[in-house]
Amino acid sequence: MRFYKRNKRGMFLLDLITSLIIIWFLIWVFGGIIGTLSRNAREIALRYQLSNLRMLVTLYKDLKGQYPEDLKVLIQSSHKFNANEIIFSDVYVSKLEQDAQGAPIDSFGNRLYYDPRKGVVGSQTKGYQGW
Repeated sequence: MRFYKRNKRGMFLLDLITSLIIIWFLIWVFGGIIGTLSRNAREIALRYQLSNLRMLVTLYKDLKGQYPEDLKVLIQSSHKFNANEIIFSDVYVSKLEQDAQGAPIDSFGNRLYYDPRKGVVGSQTKGYQGW
């Protein structure tokens, strides 16, 4: 029976390479999952954001008789109306992310599209324009 001496330096290198391959694989798998979850969360946020803004544009038109000139006007305006002798007063939009120029942005960081003639609000993010 022969006994071989193990090369400790070679085993260290083999262990190191094996560990790095396993770590790389786990990062690759979980990175893809996290990226997909992040994109899905942004899509859900975009749907709610567009839905809320469309309702607010409609409310603005119902109360003021016309669509707002742009979304900045909607953000800066407030509404007040009476219902059963109770006066409601509040801003149309309380929290909305804005870029450096004060224009509202979507959950992907791109400006929102707004057509003041039709009151249409949409996203300018590639792939989400028709939402």
